[in-house]
Amino acid sequence: MGIFSDLDMLYDYDKDVSAAASGYMTFATKVSNKTIAHRFLQLANEAGKTSEQVRKLIDKIGGIS
Repeated sequence: MGIFSDLDMLYDYDKDVSAAASGYMTFATKVSNKTIAHRFLQLANEAGKTSEQVRKLIDKIGGIS
């Protein structure tokens, strides 16, 4: 097992959060219930905000986002 830096972990987390945002957005387009679709859109928005915060941390510690 390799040694992972904080930057490696942030890159991995950003990848996962971005994938979650994409998935939630896709789910929102596939459901017919407006309440559930709205909830998926909220989740996609929150995942997007989290991704933005993670990218700021990556930039702050010298990584490339």
